[in-house]
Amino acid sequence: MRLRSVAVAAVLLTSTLSAVEPGKPSKTSIWVLAARAIGARDPDPAVRNPDWVAERLLGPDELAIIADNPVAQGLAKDYRVAMQESETRSRVLMVNIRTRYIDQLMQDAVKAGATQVVILGAGFDSRAYRFRQQLKNVKLFEVDFGPTQEYKRRRALDVMGPAPANLTYVPIDFTKQTASQVLKKAGYRPDRKTFFIWEGVSMYLTEPQVRDFLHDIATHATKGSELVWDVFNPFFNPPANEANAKLVAMLKEWGEPWIFAIPFGQEADFIKSTGLEMTGRISMLVTSDDAKRYITRQDGTTVGDVVFPPPGTTQRTVHWTIVTKVP
Repeated sequence: MRLRSVAVAAVLLTSTLSAVEPGKPSKTSIWVLAARAIGARDPDPAVRNPDWVAERLLGPDELAIIADNPVAQGLAKDYRVAMQESETRSRVLMVNIRTRYIDQLMQDAVKAGATQVVILGAGFDSRAYRFRQQLKNVKLFEVDFGPTQEYKRRRALDVMGPAPANLTYVPIDFTKQTASQVLKKAGYRPDRKTFFIWEGVSMYLTEPQVRDFLHDIATHATKGSELVWDVFNPFFNPPANEANAKLVAMLKEWGEPWIFAIPFGQEADFIKSTGLEMTGRISMLVTSDDAKRYITRQDGTTVGDVVFPPPGTTQRTVHWTIVTKVP
């Protein structure tokens, strides 16, 4: 497995970014972590974000990185009050859908025989802790840029204690190594069925880099291995509406702009061209039956509509979490 474009992903997403201070995590990683933490406060288990670790990982130093953002500010408020702010509500709901969907896919893959889970660009991923028992017989690898990973390791040790015995942190020098090289040295078995998680990465890459990554998985991972990842349809270049423009401006200011997208309706063909097969997907930015099951309370009401852009927009824009398989 030659996961070459993971190197590019890390260059864009870690402290090599000019907008990210050395030794600190990216702003978008804290933004998403804060959204998971708020979602985990919902009193209704039917809609609660399962990432109970997220809030523990967020200390004053981390929150200071995005102190002016409504999502970070929402952590200082009552859950119901925080969710009245539109940006916070939108981000919390979208992240909740993605987290729960990937969690379920991972558990299903392990039940179906996957003996390895590889989290690429892991950031503040907490599945090793949240699924300590369910994954105890699975080899778990977190691959990330060395300094970023070390930051997460220290923070996790401080608030969670020693890492699970089956978790292997795999640091990588993206300027000199490929993921396949470091994974092999870390004990990864390319001949074993694997579940790959590539969460919140593709939108920061160019199309050739995404194609390289997917093709490498298709060519070198064992048949039946799965990769779950997320992708946008184009709405940010140019922005489709005022809400889009605000989001685009924020990401640009943070030095972490979205670059890659797949035109609406062309997702399956794009994936097929890389050698993978699309086997499932869920929409996170439109109201739909697949998303509604994650935002419907026990009494049948919904937390809120997952609609972006607002109703009436003529351009169809969707944020998908996609499941792909090595045929």
